Amino acid sequence: MRRQNKKHRTIRKCKSGPNFTGQHLLHNPKTIKQLIETVRLQPTDTVLEIGAGKGVITFPVAEKAGKVIAVEIDADYADLLREKAKCSPHITIIQTDIREMRLPARPFCVVANIPFSITTAILEKLLGSEGKAFQRGALILEKGAARRFTEHATSDPRLLMWRMHFLFAMITVVPRTHFAPPPRVDAAIIRITRRDRPLVPAKDNTRFLAFAAYVVRQSRLSAAEALKGIFTPAQLKKVLMSANADREQPVASLSPEQWASLFHAMLQHVAPYRWPRL
Repeated sequence: MRRQNKKHRTIRKCKSGPNFTGQHLLHNPKTIKQLIETVRLQPTDTVLEIGAGKGVITFPVAEKAGKVIAVEIDADYADLLREKAKCSPHITIIQTDIREMRLPARPFCVVANIPFSITTAILEKLLGSEGKAFQRGALILEKGAARRFTEHATSDPRLLMWRMHFLFAMITVVPRTHFAPPPRVDAAIIRITRRDRPLVPAKDNTRFLAFAAYVVRQSRLSAAEALKGIFTPAQLKKVLMSANADREQPVASLSPEQWASLFHAMLQHVAPYRWPRL
């Protein structure tokens, strides 16, 4: 029995590669501290950590939050975390694939160095209907993905829909050398915060997605060209003025507030049979 335990500990110690989901373990203390401070945790917060690894984020977060749910798909890492968390009853270790896990029903935050290869799946889960209780978070993404999510101009209908409910900001770049093993590219910390009031009600998400997909079908089109299939010329002049948008403004450069204004104008002034469909 003693020999088996020693072998098991050796496996844990030597295991340095990412699991199949593309996890790269964060080890830089400064970056870990900045990631956690980005969320401004309170003692009453419940924090979901995705891809907990060896717990370098888990335990510092537990010092600030009331409850930590650490999700780790790798069985060896999960066992290691359970051993470390024996004296921390407010830390729950769950060994599962985050894509198959039911998210908390009560308000929660996320602090995570997520597996890069399933970034889209994780964000769809958090920002979609399943993540109704998600309030705010700090996540580490690949730098390119972080830029796509946070830059002003976008022609991604799904991201536009998420922006009706959340604010996105890139906080800092994280060098690839801050991970073991290092990924092929640098990463970045992004902050996601739920809006106090959504720009579009959740019940209209599908309708808005269809509207956005139609308008950005060619991202280089001007606002007037992109919208003329929905609004009459007279309506178009009024709705653009109401949205404080220029006729020649590229649709990809419209702000979330302008998108919301144009969408609500369609619902109010355009007959339903002319609304875009997915």
